[in-house]
Amino acid sequence: MKKYLVFPVNIILLLSFACGRGYNPEICSEDLFDKLDFLAGDSLKGRYPGTPEDSILLHYLSGEFKKYGLELYNESGIQYFSFISSARAGNRNSLTIGQKKFQSGSDFIPLGFSSSDSLATPVIFAGYGFDIISDEFTRNDYQFVDPTGKWVMILRGNPENNNQSTKFTAFEDDRYKAMLAKDKGAAGVILISGNGYDPSDNLSELKESQVDIGIPCIQIKRNVADILFSSMGVTTDEVEKSLYKPGNVISPDLNTQIIAVTDIIHEKTRSGNVIAFLEGKDPEAKDEYILIGAHHDHLGYGGTGSSSREPDTNAIHYGADDNASGVAAILELAEKFTSLEPERSIAFVTFGAEEKGIIGSRYFTENPPIPINKIVMMINIDMVGRMKPDSSLQVNGVGTSAFSAEIVTKLNKPYNFNLKLSQAGYGPSDHASFYAKDKPVLFFTTGVHKDYHTTEDRIDSLNINALSDITSYIADIALHIANLDSRPMFTEAGPKSVDSRGYRGKITLGIMPDVSADDHKGVEVLGVTEGRPASLGGIKKGDVIIAIDGKPVGDIYEYMFRLGHLKAGDAVIVTILRNKEIIDLLVQL
Repeated sequence: MKKYLVFPVNIILLLSFACGRGYNPEICSEDLFDKLDFLAGDSLKGRYPGTPEDSILLHYLSGEFKKYGLELYNESGIQYFSFISSARAGNRNSLTIGQKKFQSGSDFIPLGFSSSDSLATPVIFAGYGFDIISDEFTRNDYQFVDPTGKWVMILRGNPENNNQSTKFTAFEDDRYKAMLAKDKGAAGVILISGNGYDPSDNLSELKESQVDIGIPCIQIKRNVADILFSSMGVTTDEVEKSLYKPGNVISPDLNTQIIAVTDIIHEKTRSGNVIAFLEGKDPEAKDEYILIGAHHDHLGYGGTGSSSREPDTNAIHYGADDNASGVAAILELAEKFTSLEPERSIAFVTFGAEEKGIIGSRYFTENPPIPINKIVMMINIDMVGRMKPDSSLQVNGVGTSAFSAEIVTKLNKPYNFNLKLSQAGYGPSDHASFYAKDKPVLFFTTGVHKDYHTTEDRIDSLNINALSDITSYIADIALHIANLDSRPMFTEAGPKSVDSRGYRGKITLGIMPDVSADDHKGVEVLGVTEGRPASLGGIKKGDVIIAIDGKPVGDIYEYMFRLGHLKAGDAVIVTILRNKEIIDLLVQL
């Protein structure tokens, strides 16, 4: 087994004397470093989709493909698409309590998952907004109040805010609490940050766009909450301290009318996929394509609302491994293949807005620049720059065609990677979009690490010599598949269910849900795993889940929320929309 050492960049450059500047069809460390130096450098500011730097990146990638002599898609090489990128407060936001009016942005703010609406109704207080029944404990903050048709005011966090291992962690998400309140009949939700949760009492930053839950939701400052609690003769701090006591629940009706208008403007921006083609040499086989892809976006400056693991840090997230490493590999592969003359054609694609929910690759498969049935295999490269000391390389999707595992294993002999093979075709990256279209996929990664989605994912932490070998290995595999006498046939393998993103429970139906739709029309089933509850209950690929156990499912968040309240062994009715017909199916969990 090869052992890889991480050398300082200047040593890599000295060791890579065989690589030349300009056109070079050989894959080598120096060329990879040159590409990485730009992709993960300061000038692109973290490659956030929809920014001026994103536009520079798109044209850079297109220019590189053109330099290698590839045919560019639509002459420019760029397949543009639009997506909802951010949210901001509109001009109509208002809050009135009694005769007093409050200022949006300083006294209160609409939350990212709020609907744009207006509501005038009394307010009740529901503690931390919990209704928990678990094997460990139970707690119901709604047991003494009826929230139907009212504003419900809730403390953020939990009674054990200073306890990192608290049992409340799975139940304290703001959106989760708001959806629970809505389920109980609340017409609107008001959140407060107690002193134990946030001594500075900061209002949430309305930055990232979120799918709204269908009712108005606002956050108010503690001094505003004090006015509401004055009818009880207490302050917010006193209420919070009383709830620290184990088992203490306070759920009073505050007998106060609140009038509020929430106004959120969702803003769209444009990004793109970069696409180039190399025509195959066989007159018949050249109509079929091997697609090699990697996403080129990252988190920009991170911050609150992003998927940064340092949400309080506003600084460049370089994304050297995630996924400048994959893009550099794509560029080297494109240059390499111009000297190989494969039988089938090759499509090289870098996808935009993957970090936003594989938006670019989904757009590609829904608006294919080449017939989707002509794609023989999709090879996805995502985070291949951090080879571990045991030389392990994960290759997922080997079960999606009959011979993939054999090919991947056979061609590894010169490299001697410690292969970690997975049958499943679904995963949290762009290959999932192609697997959903019944395409065989292979996904290459060296895996996550402590610097993932942080400011420390930098070029000086990459193992560039190992990245060079991985790129060469992928080239061997892609060329082998491109030259097969017959195309690999698709085999369903998986899928895995989507990550619950913080919601409680581990119940899954055994489907691959559409995570990107935001139109409140349900959750489309992109794939169904044989032998799992959904399959046994009659759910099929293409169905749209619109309710679970009689409660609506408008989007992926509501879907996960519903699953979080189910238990193994439950039998539930899943309502689906199939060919414009509404059908109730009984599913045994």
